[in-house]
Amino acid sequence: MLELLAQSGHGEGKVLGIDIDIRQHNREAIEAHPMARRVQMLQGSSIDPGIIEQVKRIAAGKQRVLVALDSNHTHDHVLAELEAYAPLTSVGSYCVVFDTAVEDMPQAMFNDRPWGVGNNPKTAVHAYLRDHPEFVIDADIHHKLLITVAPDGYLKRVA
Repeated sequence: MLELLAQSGHGEGKVLGIDIDIRQHNREAIEAHPMARRVQMLQGSSIDPGIIEQVKRIAAGKQRVLVALDSNHTHDHVLAELEAYAPLTSVGSYCVVFDTAVEDMPQAMFNDRPWGVGNNPKTAVHAYLRDHPEFVIDADIHHKLLITVAPDGYLKRVA
């Protein structure tokens, strides 16, 4: 998508990925990919203040920013990510929170995880939205997809 946008005169977009542990074989595969020049990787926790500051510096001055959150799925972690990164989202663009479907699945599916029903990305989204009217859930997207891991997770920035 980034290459298509660039070819049609819409700038030189890039993807910024954050991972707690970028495994060497993954790093090598990404760096060897023809689109590697459009990918920047940061290793560390997405809620580490140092990582957050790096992301803010990288996003500063960008014409359009889309944020995708998909890491630790506990309520507190996702809420901290939303507080840190959602404000970077451009008006008219999206902050997409993945795995909100955890709230709608049987608790038994997550017995070996710290997240589950009542403690997950969807609960964080709804908590965040209570204080952030600049975002709305774009239900049209997940209704069109029919099958999604992100119901209520497509947050459109409207102001």
